[in-house]
Amino acid sequence: MGNISVTSVLLDVMVILIVGSFVWFGIRRGFLVTLVNSCGRLISCIGAYIGSRALATTIYQVYIRERLIDSVAGAVTDNFSEYDISMQVSTIMQEVPGIIRNMVYGVFGDTSSLAGQIGDTLNGTIESAATQVVDQIIYPVVYVVLQSILFLLLFFCLKIVIGALSETLRNIRKCLLIGVPDMLAGGVLGFLEAILCVFVIVVFIRLLVYASGAQIPFLSNDAIESTKLFKIFYNASPFSGHWNAL
Repeated sequence: MGNISVTSVLLDVMVILIVGSFVWFGIRRGFLVTLVNSCGRLISCIGAYIGSRALATTIYQVYIRERLIDSVAGAVTDNFSEYDISMQVSTIMQEVPGIIRNMVYGVFGDTSSLAGQIGDTLNGTIESAATQVVDQIIYPVVYVVLQSILFLLLFFCLKIVIGALSETLRNIRKCLLIGVPDMLAGGVLGFLEAILCVFVIVVFIRLLVYASGAQIPFLSNDAIESTKLFKIFYNASPFSGHWNAL
């Protein structure tokens, strides 16, 4: 209990308020409109997730990867091969844009941790060493950030389109007999909507954590792990940073 902070309480309260609000509005809207909204959010999530993966890979490979490699390789000195592995990694990371470097250090740790991630040595030319670091260290972080941004953009675009359909059903619902079963079914679907909404918020919060290099004090790993409800969604997120699964 001693590890519980104000942030932990606020994150859990946020989850409770979102779930409670969606259930309440689900009851008020009824089954039909809530069904369309729930399906719309689900379709938006699935479509945005699939689309973000494909777009993130394409954007990185076409526009970012070679530029990073050229930038790093072009700035490394000729006596690079004389350095030990930690010094090689440190030298390369100094040529990486600051925001990306902070994200890498925030996720993987210090230079020693990065060296362990790479292996015993960076073999070959400066270009090949730069390629190893870019592909093994920088790519996973940039990919997750790109995918998170694209997911949020695609999700809200798809939600706007599908949301227009639910508006047309509001008038239809007024013509139907509304009873307690309709309200209860709407509440259940509202609960499912709330779960999807929390996951979208988790993606945004994870994006903030990655972009800051895990340097936001009130969003530290300890603060999140001390929550009761929020950490369930945070750790279950498809953007949770299991790099090998990407």
